[in-house]
Amino acid sequence: MLSTLILTGTCGSGKTTISTLLATQMGWKRISEDDIWHDYFGKNRGAFGTEKHRLKRKRVHETVFTHILSAHRAAKNVVIDATVHETPPEAYNEYRDFFEKHGIKWRICILNPRLEVVVARDSQRKDWVAGVERIEQLRTKFSGKVFNKEWFIDNSDDTPEQTMSRIIQSGAA
Repeated sequence: MLSTLILTGTCGSGKTTISTLLATQMGWKRISEDDIWHDYFGKNRGAFGTEKHRLKRKRVHETVFTHILSAHRAAKNVVIDATVHETPPEAYNEYRDFFEKHGIKWRICILNPRLEVVVARDSQRKDWVAGVERIEQLRTKFSGKVFNKEWFIDNSDDTPEQTMSRIIQSGAA
């Protein structure tokens, strides 16, 4: 049966690296919410939680959902590189509702390395840096109150290949 994996976590957690590995080494269709946001809106997402932001997110999700259905018609597994957090959980609920409506098997995996590891990874970015304050703010949105604790993976000491292997072995992929 085909699978869809939402790979999430804070900036610097490894979402892009791991989703790219699943695509290049395992043949999965990779869908990046960040890429879609950028294509449609550049860096202007609107203030989080506003109606303007919700409308933009709706357009991004519609595109993601179209890509998922297309990939499944082509008999490909899908990995979605996205920041889907718990507070508020609208984006998570939108994904869940879409998957249930279409009978799609899916999982979510939250990459959750230690703070100092995420900050170090983030500081090495070439295009942009989130910074410690933003990373700390995002970390509070992955509390384990909505998300099952078993969905969290501490990949602090893993190579990207080890993290990918752990995700596959856990049944998340």
